[in-house]
Amino acid sequence: MRRIMTKFANLKLVLVGALALTACDRPPPPPKPPSAQAVAAPSEPEPPPPTVVATEPPLTLPAGQTLGDALPQLPQLPRRLASGAQAGTLVPQTSCADQLPADCALGKRLEITLPPEKPGEPPVVGEVCLCTKAVDRADADRARATGKQLVVVAAWPGERKAEAAFAEAHHEPETLPPERQKAGHDGAAWGTLVATGWPAMPVVAIASARFADGQFGEVVAWQRTAQALHVDGGKLSWQPLAERAFLSHDLGQLQALCEGKADAAPADREAPNAAACARAEEAAQQLASGATERQALRQKRLKGQGAESAEKDADPQSIWLREAKKQLKAGQWQAAIQTALRVDMVCGEAVQDAHALVVDALAEGHVALAKVSPNQPLAELCEPLPDKAAPKRQRVEAEKPAKPEPATKASKGAKAAKRRHGHKP
Repeated sequence: MRRIMTKFANLKLVLVGALALTACDRPPPPPKPPSAQAVAAPSEPEPPPPTVVATEPPLTLPAGQTLGDALPQLPQLPRRLASGAQAGTLVPQTSCADQLPADCALGKRLEITLPPEKPGEPPVVGEVCLCTKAVDRADADRARATGKQLVVVAAWPGERKAEAAFAEAHHEPETLPPERQKAGHDGAAWGTLVATGWPAMPVVAIASARFADGQFGEVVAWQRTAQALHVDGGKLSWQPLAERAFLSHDLGQLQALCEGKADAAPADREAPNAAACARAEEAAQQLASGATERQALRQKRLKGQGAESAEKDADPQSIWLREAKKQLKAGQWQAAIQTALRVDMVCGEAVQDAHALVVDALAEGHVALAKVSPNQPLAELCEPLPDKAAPKRQRVEAEKPAKPEPATKASKGAKAAKRRHGHKP
């Protein structure tokens, strides 16, 4: 009996294990449906509908432009100088072009880079601007006044500034006929800047004026004035350098009158002028006959010979170069530079011989050369008293004859009475 009970117990254990294994192989029971309370619970609020924004009409741009062209301009970056890009370079706080007088048109601008005065110090950059300002001029004074004034402004690092104004040039015609003084032979003025390379006197400003004189307007009266910028311990000042007045002949004007092609003034347009032909031939012969003699005299002076004064000489450039060479040989290199720069004052442009002497003088004084931007072209030694291209003679239309005044009732009655009495109008 006990054996039977044991087998029954073992069989029960086997059945229980089999049932357990069968339960493990069954799929899990399905989830219970949610209760009524869970179904009735409020859901999360839905997001609000997007805001409707009114669309703007498409932007219309001119042909060739993009959207960036229609945007407002960005603020300007600080102005960067051409030759002052070295780190720590001292530059003017305000450009000379922004410090010109009102109604003064900028004509030329130079940028000067001065070498450091002591090792380790930054370079110094300065600016010089030349502008032209119109001056009131009466019609009766067109031949004797230029109607223009030149002003030069130097701007140095910080707020340092130096300004100088050249007086308006005047010339009283001696033999210019009144009909040519009215129009067509006006006085003209212009100017230029010349960089010297000398840090103590880095720039020369030159004002030039031209006037017509003579029976046919063929005599040209020139006036030239120069002022130099002096830099002394950071202080700036413009000081007179030299001035010069001289005459020359406009052979082109005479030839045009001779051929009947001159049209500057109403007095020029009459017909071919035989007297102008004779005057042109005479002036050409005078210039040709003295050319060989002048060239020989110039070469003699440039060799250091002669003792003439440049005050009233017809070729002062050769005298100034002769004297500058003597001063440099005597060790007076500063005086030699100022004397040589007078050649620029007369020619109105950089002259190769004069600037070569300036470079030699700076080397004699152990002075580092100041740099200039933009670069200046150098020309050969000037011919006797030439000039750079001046403003052309302005072509002026001839004055139209005045229209007859309309007839009044009284004049009409008088004419009718004359016709009644047999008089022709």
